[in-house]
Amino acid sequence: MIPYEEAMEKFKKVLKLDPDNVQIWASWGVALVELKQFEKAAEKFKKAVELQPDFVPALYGWGLALKAQGKEEEAAEKFQKAAEIDTATQDLPNSEHT
Repeated sequence: MIPYEEAMEKFKKVLKLDPDNVQIWASWGVALVELKQFEKAAEKFKKAVELQPDFVPALYGWGLALKAQGKEEEAAEKFQKAAEIDTATQDLPNSEHT
């Protein structure tokens, strides 16, 4: 079994215990992108975004997976949303400096 397939087996086990784990859904999407399974990857990133709509890594990954499928317009929407959220959070005061 290759490393990404091993990782996906572990992701499944974690999600049985914690089905709302956004990090794991997004990581599973990354593994699927690496395996060039873009449609499945998009599904995993979508799930992460459904759970946490402002999770920039999942939005960006979803955009990459869509772009790889030739869905340029949908990909651009995800990239734009990720950029808007990222820019908005950069404008927030840093709690360490307040």
